[in-house]
Amino acid sequence: MTTLALEQETRNYWQLLKGVSDQVKLSLISLLSSSLVSKEAVEDTTEIASTVNIRPEDLEITPFVASLGQNVKPLPADFDYDKAKEDYLMQKYG
Repeated sequence: MTTLALEQETRNYWQLLKGVSDQVKLSLISLLSSSLVSKEAVEDTTEIASTVNIRPEDLEITPFVASLGQNVKPLPADFDYDKAKEDYLMQKYG
């Protein structure tokens, strides 16, 4: 029973948020995850994060990774994700 109530509440929030931009979603993920971490853990990671140095070569994409998306065509702007999901589930599970 608790799982069903939790699932319904989660779906209600998703219906409110599913159309927002990726940047807003990422910001919300950050806020939600930080709300689950204790202050002590955040202070510890702040010290570690200040010593981490990311170099430009750390961000380079290897030729293999770059080649993965070359043949992928973008979806049309009016693509119906819900219909595609429903079609897929109907094919897979009948």
